[in-house]
Amino acid sequence: MMCCNECPFNPITGCAEERCHRPVCRQAETRCKSGFCASELGGRCLLDFYVVRKLYHGDKLAEKLVFASLKSAILGRDRALLLAIFQSARENLQPLLWRWLEVYEPRSLWLLNPVFSSAGLRPLDTFNDLEPRRAKYLNAIMHNPCSISQVRAVSERSL
Repeated sequence: MMCCNECPFNPITGCAEERCHRPVCRQAETRCKSGFCASELGGRCLLDFYVVRKLYHGDKLAEKLVFASLKSAILGRDRALLLAIFQSARENLQPLLWRWLEVYEPRSLWLLNPVFSSAGLRPLDTFNDLEPRRAKYLNAIMHNPCSISQVRAVSERSL
């Protein structure tokens, strides 16, 4: 999630065709500076569903929002959303998502360990010493057979 006041799906200030019916943040002239902000929630919202639904089709807005959605998945410890994002992303975007995890969320690899284990790879808790096997781990995420059903489940749920 991102701050509702910055979100393109905001019912008042948004620029996207779809509109959120349940913004979390109060209306403000600027981003939430104190108090409750959706960017710190880590739950699914319309933005995440949009990204999963539209990313594979090369939708420019979905590509722009994918990292906010990835952050939501990590904050909410939402394995299904994380895998759905990887599965929905085109091949050229998947390594960028992986790189984002390496740089910003290396401690969140445990969310992907069931996928690695099912592919016969060791569970990871760090990116250290991963270099010679990096492609195998990324390939396990991209070709995870159970994530296709998770993509559908994430994108078909209504808010």
